[in-house]
Amino acid sequence: MTLSLDVRLDGFPQPVGDLVRHDGGGLTFTYRREHLRNAAALPVSLSLPLVDEPYGEGPTRAFFNNLLQERDGPLQDLIDREDLDRDDIVGILFYLGADCAGALSVLPAGAPPAKVPGDLATDYAPISDETLATIILALQQNRRLPDGTADPSPLAGIQSKIALTQLPNGAFAEPRRGSGAPTTHIFKVPDVRHREDALLEAAALGLSRATGAPTAEAEVLTIAGVDVLLAKRFDRALDDRGRVVRVHQEDFAQALGLPAKLKYQRRGRPGRRFDVAAIASVLDWTADPALERRRFIDATLFDLLIGNVDGHAKNHAVLHLGPGRTIVAPRYDLLPTRLDPLLTDELSYTVGNAERLTEIDAAAFDAFLAQLGSVRSAAQRRLRIERLDAVAVVLAQFLATLDQGPTKRLADLIAANMRQLLPALGVEVPEAARDRDAFVEGGGGWGLGS
Repeated sequence: MTLSLDVRLDGFPQPVGDLVRHDGGGLTFTYRREHLRNAAALPVSLSLPLVDEPYGEGPTRAFFNNLLQERDGPLQDLIDREDLDRDDIVGILFYLGADCAGALSVLPAGAPPAKVPGDLATDYAPISDETLATIILALQQNRRLPDGTADPSPLAGIQSKIALTQLPNGAFAEPRRGSGAPTTHIFKVPDVRHREDALLEAAALGLSRATGAPTAEAEVLTIAGVDVLLAKRFDRALDDRGRVVRVHQEDFAQALGLPAKLKYQRRGRPGRRFDVAAIASVLDWTADPALERRRFIDATLFDLLIGNVDGHAKNHAVLHLGPGRTIVAPRYDLLPTRLDPLLTDELSYTVGNAERLTEIDAAAFDAFLAQLGSVRSAAQRRLRIERLDAVAVVLAQFLATLDQGPTKRLADLIAANMRQLLPALGVEVPEAARDRDAFVEGGGGWGLGS
């Protein structure tokens, strides 16, 4: 049976396109002509540029499947309840599309907008400190949220984060039911085995900011005895009336037309995977490709040095600020995953042919630079030394400040990674990293504080 849904983009009064499941089961997405004629028109994705012709099964399915959260349990509940097929993306979005992450929504044909600007004075219901504490404990202990909590995520249920809004007086609130108002912040709550994650992620974000990289704002709050990370959403802004509005953003998996299951390079195949060549193609779409390439080089080096090997395709994003004004989003979801002995040390994308930090040498890094467009050997050497030295010097300056509490092992890990990587790439190890305690993988546990 044919089913057509309206695709809406917050900020545009009318649907921008139509998502259709045809009688044979195939999918198409087509931009509406009115949107294409709009001088302010934005694409829903870099993988679906603004064109007159319909997009067929492949690109349509890849993008719209990516709008669904990755947790299979609640999704399966919906499929069972409504007697849907897991491949019936349009059928699933008929029920869930109003709550897609970001500025996009997918709605039954003719339905009114589900996402609109939020008036901070009228569109939000304040949450008491007691209720917030109950929510935090439920998330930490992997229990369902309290009855009546209007979790605005696409698939409410067991999770480790919740999106809320911070009011001008500092109190937290949730959008009133039916308001369509955006949230402004995300609470990330570590589980009982990773109690120190909020402290470690806050430290990583702070170090990223210190290197000059655009980085999401975040702070650690202690609520009901739990250290949680409060992250300010970078895909939100205030309009000229002081209302909260959504900024259109998409992660690199969406921008590349890759399903979420291919967010790591190792899961894909040449031509259809999250590798440096694919990343370069996204950077080419931005307003300043040269700047974004340099920032990506720095981000790669930063992740290598802090031990973050989880920089997959859904942990990088772009913001669509207007026609011709696409930029890479601030860095987010930064965690030194190498502190957890149960997690892999395999990189999310290879550096040259190197799959792990210990395999990276000058030749591998120069091959990485060549994939980003720097093909002259002299330029590669200059970039390799200049960028690595710049990142390492900043990190070395902060090692001593990390020596208290759970971040001590992070400092030891950074120093150990410096001693491994810098000589291999022809850069001198900063003095602050030379004689630190050795980092012992698995030593001291992972987030198992008292």
